[in-house]
Amino acid sequence: MNYPAVRQWLLSHTCLEPALLEGVGFDSHVSERLAACRSNSESAYISVLERSPDELDCLTSGIAVPETWFFRYPQSFRLLVEFLEQRRSTGATGVRMASIGCATGEEPHSMAMAALHAGWPADSIDIEAFDRSPRALARARAATYGAASFRGEIPAWAAADLQRTGAELVVDPAISGISRFVEMDVTQPGAFLTGAARDIIFCRNLLIYLDANARRRLLEQCADSLAPGGLLFVGHAEPLVCAGPLFRPCVAPHAFVLERTGINSNAISTPPSFTPTPNQTTGVRFAMPLAVRPSPSPPPPSPRASTIAEPTIDDARDLADAGRSAESETMVRSLLSRHGPSADALELLGMIRMAARDLPEAKRCFEQAVYLEPSRTASLIQLAMISESKGDTNRAETYWRRARRSDASNRQEQRG
Repeated sequence: MNYPAVRQWLLSHTCLEPALLEGVGFDSHVSERLAACRSNSESAYISVLERSPDELDCLTSGIAVPETWFFRYPQSFRLLVEFLEQRRSTGATGVRMASIGCATGEEPHSMAMAALHAGWPADSIDIEAFDRSPRALARARAATYGAASFRGEIPAWAAADLQRTGAELVVDPAISGISRFVEMDVTQPGAFLTGAARDIIFCRNLLIYLDANARRRLLEQCADSLAPGGLLFVGHAEPLVCAGPLFRPCVAPHAFVLERTGINSNAISTPPSFTPTPNQTTGVRFAMPLAVRPSPSPPPPSPRASTIAEPTIDDARDLADAGRSAESETMVRSLLSRHGPSADALELLGMIRMAARDLPEAKRCFEQAVYLEPSRTASLIQLAMISESKGDTNRAETYWRRARRSDASNRQEQRG
């Protein structure tokens, strides 16, 4: 290890998982930060860290990468909408949610869109979004994003909430004004346990970066802050570290969600506006798996059929969400070669190539997806943004018009 003193300082002053503070990647990142700060020794750089929160933010952000985008893990948001629709149907007058480690804000903005889509008036939605990085929160409050923030599936009902400004998309102020962005280190004891109980907490892909004590402490804080029956949404690799006396997994494939049990060291009362019933609690209501797209039941396998399940587009999407883009791309291309083109697969492949900054191939995939499904809103938006990045404003405007028409048509179908 090239920087043992920096590692030891981080172990003493942060809650980062120790395994992240070693290896070639760690050494390379620290070396870059020393050069950026013009520090010629570990001790000089540690002095910078001690007096500069901004530099500590730069260093730790390169270790625990705050990567996020709109509607990441789309199944999570389908389940969120259904849960919020049920809550509203019971006569509740408000919904309270939190986004922990919100980074640049795509997650809480997506949560706000989902709540409005579920029928909640804006003034009845309370979303607190926490992050320790002032730079990330500044971007979250600005609510202006480029193509990298739209690398996944965008629900048709969300398209109208995104407004074009040049080569970027701006979240409608009616949406972005719902969330309150709070600068706070949520890994500290009792950092955000204030006010009434929350119905929903998103804390995704943060726990895996924390040491064991910080993970336990944060999970206890989440449990203390959630009403019984409230939902905790986590990252794809985190349900197993969360399950226990405080949380039980919901049977909702690809959503990565747990339900708070009634067992808690600091029991918190359920808000008067929300009294869970057997028909409402997610343990009952979501007892059957939720599929992103309905499909006919497959025929029963023959006795000689292979017991190994064939990979699906959802499996490929999970790999992409987990950052395993190369494996996801291999799986998608294999599905395309075996089953022929599909808009789902081509759109996902386009997102993967987009993240790799391969715009020509991404453009080709999105065009094919739109050819197969002309109302493919996410692909139309991506094509519009690619056209704008190339200076082709006329073509971009054509795609924007098509995206708006597609959104309007999808909304009409949903109402009908």
